[in-house]
Amino acid sequence: MRHSTTDVIEAGMQKQLIINADDFGMTRGINRAVSECAHFGMLRSATLIANGEAFDDAVKTVKELERFGTGIHFALNSFKPLLPEDKLCGLVGPDGLMPSGPGELLIKIAARKTLLHGIKKELFAQAEKVFDSGITPTHFDSHKHVHIIPAVLDILIEIAERFSVKWMREPFEAGTQWSFLSDLEPGQRAVFVKQFALARASTVTRPIFRSRIRKAGIQTPAGLYGISPTGLLNEKIIRRICRMLKPGLSELMTHPGFVDAELVRRKSRLLGSRGREKDLLVSTKLKQFFAEHEIMLSHFGEVKP
Repeated sequence: MRHSTTDVIEAGMQKQLIINADDFGMTRGINRAVSECAHFGMLRSATLIANGEAFDDAVKTVKELERFGTGIHFALNSFKPLLPEDKLCGLVGPDGLMPSGPGELLIKIAARKTLLHGIKKELFAQAEKVFDSGITPTHFDSHKHVHIIPAVLDILIEIAERFSVKWMREPFEAGTQWSFLSDLEPGQRAVFVKQFALARASTVTRPIFRSRIRKAGIQTPAGLYGISPTGLLNEKIIRRICRMLKPGLSELMTHPGFVDAELVRRKSRLLGSRGREKDLLVSTKLKQFFAEHEIMLSHFGEVKP
């Protein structure tokens, strides 16, 4: 968990890319993949799920890594909450889980305003659990990007201000990422088109997001990659991303992992793709490609806001 203090760099000096592993702490197989990729050197950032089944194992993993930044992957959907159901104002369904996605969560919030009180308690509990583990988070993001919902974003901003966290993922993509379509196999393209359309639709909240983030003084990378090709990421797409990067800080969202019984039991739609992404993040060819294109790989704790 040792973070470099001498290698702090100015955002904007050159092309910088933070490759972040989402879902850290979900399963031990994911934690093992994060560790392997981090030791290889390309992956230097991950976001931790406080209510993940393998949280304690993830904390142990972080403490063994150097030059690695760990953020919080706030989870309000598809997971059991940290807090008891009676404190969450109806956030939990009959199955004991929180809503399946941002759409269902938004409907619940619209139908019951008091739900926000429960959401706030749960999100603060998740942040406190990470801090209490001895980890100082470098940044925030959220599972399935529920912080595109303005009311949820406001709570994350409050948490960031409380704990002096300066970075947050801006969960919106540029339309130019449509070009990834040509890098996919024909059988993968329908999934990409659907995910691209959903990503573009979510940009309706971008003006509100940016206004509130800027007012709070929280920083975001200039570009995010990885939403539309979730589960489809390949070497061609990563090389294209490298050629698209502009000077400044960008983020690539990834989901490396080993498929184990825990992951299968969770019924995650991302199974085989996690192993393929792990392989990409330990690719000597890609590591050399980043070096040849003078792209600095880092984590949020190394970047001066």
